[in-house]
Amino acid sequence: MTAFATPDELATRMKRVFTGEEQDWLLALLDDAAAFLRGVMKAAVYPVTTSTFTAWPSGGRVDLPQPFVVSVDAVTRDEDPIDYKRREDSVYVGSDDECDVTFTYGLAEAPADLVGLNCAVVSSQIGLVEADLGLQIGGLSSVALDDFKVAFADGGALTGLALPDPQLRYLQNTYGSTGWVVGSAP
Repeated sequence: MTAFATPDELATRMKRVFTGEEQDWLLALLDDAAAFLRGVMKAAVYPVTTSTFTAWPSGGRVDLPQPFVVSVDAVTRDEDPIDYKRREDSVYVGSDDECDVTFTYGLAEAPADLVGLNCAVVSSQIGLVEADLGLQIGGLSSVALDDFKVAFADGGALTGLALPDPQLRYLQNTYGSTGWVVGSAP
């Protein structure tokens, strides 16, 4: 997977410099957070991807299971091309028989809001790791050692890979999809 944000964008938002040795760690955290965001959205908004999926038309209609459709590249039945018409995010074929649809979807550049959310989720994880608390501490309300104390008003429920409900709804409403495509075109 490709993260929405880069380590440099994360460093800018956190107002800090990461060492070269931390780059692999940052990339892993950014990829994990982006995968979490894609799961919430049920969509692979970025980058541009080509995938093939098997569809069972209803009334000859196949709804494409990803937003931001760039093109429909092929519609086949038993590996033979069939005629189709595309209207927005749907394909119309002449029957309800199973078919395979290859299409390209996604954005060439990550939207700024997803870059920011990707960084915010990772920032939360970095703070936990640097406080030697791991990546997720749900249920823990505070940790204290000498003069150092970290307290969570929500019992740590929104630490690690987590977002508040309003942000979750925003992602689902703005970028959400009704389905997933798994795999890429051969």
